[in-house]
Amino acid sequence: MHGSLSQGIRDRIMEQFREGHINILVATDLAARGIDVKEISYVVNYHLPEVYEVYVHRSGRTARAGAQGLSLTVLQEDEVAEIADFEKELGIKFTKFQKPTKESIEDNNTLLWAKQIFKTKPNHEVSIDLKTKVKTVFHHLTKEELIEKLIANYLLNSKNEGTKESPVKSKKSN
Repeated sequence: MHGSLSQGIRDRIMEQFREGHINILVATDLAARGIDVKEISYVVNYHLPEVYEVYVHRSGRTARAGAQGLSLTVLQEDEVAEIADFEKELGIKFTKFQKPTKESIEDNNTLLWAKQIFKTKPNHEVSIDLKTKVKTVFHHLTKEELIEKLIANYLLNSKNEGTKESPVKSKKSN
């Protein structure tokens, strides 16, 4: 959302955000004024603002009325030196987070996948015959062996999805 949008469009976007039809709102400082939405769990700042009060205004969108919230600021190298001034001026403490590694992202995605499976309700439309056949395939595995194989299969599939390329047709040369 930016200041070049008409007020009507900005109002419609805000209403959709308030109602939960939009989960993530990206706004410039110009459009950020007047965002009054309850229960915003986090704000991401891309760069530090020029003025301390603007940081307070941006971050104040979250953790209202005693609620918990997080304000994350993505810094560029040349902005790191400014953190001490912001902390002193605003009486706040920034906590440094490292950019996630490929391995930590993969681990997190695997855990999210496992939780998704755990929360999946059984499909009662699957025939008993099919269920019996599938159980026969796995009947000799222990729970630990099945988990090992499920994780290995998930990681293999997720790796293959990341490297899938569109098929290339080769021309035969005469």
